[in-house]
Order: sequence, then structure tokens, then C-alpha cells
Amino acid sequence: MSDKIVLSSGSLGYEIFDVETREVSLHRSRGNISYKGSNILIGDEVLLDKSGFISGIVPRKNVLHRPRLANADFVFIVISLKKPDFSSYLLDKFLTLINSSHITVKIIVTKVDLASSSEFEKFKSYMFYYERIGYDVFYLGKNDEYDFNKVKDVISGKKVAFVGQTGVGKSTLLNRLYPDFNRKIDELYINSGRGRHTTKEVILLPHNDGFLFDTPGFSQLELKDFKPIDLTIYYPGIKDYYGKCHFADCLHLPNTKGCQVQKAIESETISAESYKNYCKIYEEVKLNDIWKKKL
Repeated sequence: MSDKIVLSSGSLGYEIFDVETREVSLHRSRGNISYKGSNILIGDEVLLDKSGFISGIVPRKNVLHRPRLANADFVFIVISLKKPDFSSYLLDKFLTLINSSHITVKIIVTKVDLASSSEFEKFKSYMFYYERIGYDVFYLGKNDEYDFNKVKDVISGKKVAFVGQTGVGKSTLLNRLYPDFNRKIDELYINSGRGRHTTKEVILLPHNDGFLFDTPGFSQLELKDFKPIDLTIYYPGIKDYYGKCHFADCLHLPNTKGCQVQKAIESETISAESYKNYCKIYEEVKLNDIWKKKL
């Protein structure tokens, strides 16, 4: 374990946070430093030699492949109820992607104050499905109401990533959680000479009792590296049925004989809407497999 953590990277090197002194300094790597074929990532714990060069990467706890970062205690998927409107399809895609990295996932829903009381209650009823299959869900409005204090408690002392669609309010949320967010960004980039951060790439923000990853928003999300079988392993809700069907390689498609997922849909254990998303995403991922076979 190292007390040197990578906060950001730039043309002049890496911003490194010293846990003991709580100081940030700029360091280059000595040669091409990698761990299991991957170069230095934001969130990595690194080793410095006597000259101050990065000489190695401490074994990682985990890696999130998109956006690329390392050693998160858990990931918050940030979605909005309005502007942009909630998309269960996009949420299921995000959950699948992060499940494949074997990192704990939680869900934050922003802008709930833009919905009417009846809309909000109906939405919470729908989101109860995700709570039932194991995902913590937090609701936020424009003020420090709803579950804002719960979110603050959950992130205390943790290294947490916030990911989501463009415009859902990730950076706004970070500013609310820690009002000195903007000041810290300015300080981080003084050494590298790159100016203020605009969330175009991943950075890690140290605060008094933990770390927060700020990440670029997604305009679209594609599971380019997935095969159809991967969906059966990582898709929310459906992943619990992996290997339990009559056929070991069951892809849980409609009218499949002996499919336990089909039975779970009939009993409403699995959300019918989420299953429609599964079928849609399956058709997209299937094209990845077909394309790779042609190479």
C-alpha cells in the first residue's frame, strides 16, 4: 500500500496527493509504468523513487473501464428525473457496465423537485424494483432536502466515483457536497498549468475525509466490448439467474424453453420494462459479436 494517490494527469506529469502531508505535487513517471497491461490511472496508488519519479503502481482493488479509473470503493450512477428525462434503458446499461467491473453500485436521482407529487410517487414505485434487486437509491432536489444528508454520510471516508449522462448535475452535486470544490480544482491545476477543470476527463478530488472522482458526462453509452453471454452475467436482476436455466448457455430470450428468467418475468420478480431493455441491449451487443467474428 502507498500513501501517494494519482489525482489527475496532464502533459507535464501526474498530480499526486500525499495522504500523510495532504499536499499535492507534480511527478513524471520513469519510463512506461503499467500494471497488468494498463498504464497509470486516476485513483492509482503509486510508488516514488528517491528522485521523485513514479516507479510503480500498487496492485489495484478494481478498475472501472469507462470512464477509466482505479480503486473506487463504490460508484454512484447519477440520473435525473427531468431535464434530461429519466431513461430506464440508459440506467440498465450503466448498471451492466459497472457490474462488469465488480464494483459496488448505488443510484442517485437528481432534479426530483421538477416532478409533481404524483409523478414522483409513481417514479419511486418504479425505482423500488432496483432497491429490491440490491441497489441503494437516493433522491435529490435543488436544495439540501430529500436524501442529501444520507449521500454525505455514505461517502464519508470513501473513494467514490460519480458517473452519468451529460446534464444530470454531477458537478453541481459535487459543489453542494463540498462548497470548496471549485477552489480545490484551481489549486490542483496550478502546477500543471492547465487552468480550470471542465469535466472533460476524470479527476480525483481529495476532501477532508475521503476522495471524489469527477468524470465526464456521457452523451451516449455503448457496450462495445460485451458479448451476449456477458449480459446474462452482469445485467441487473437477470444476473442472479446465471447458470440456473435448463440450458447452461441460456441467453434468456423470449420463448426460450426452460428459461428461469421468463418465469421470473411472469411472476413479476423481474421488471417487464427492464427485460425489454435487456432484449434491446442484447440486439446491440449481438452485433459486436458478429463483427468480431468477421475480423
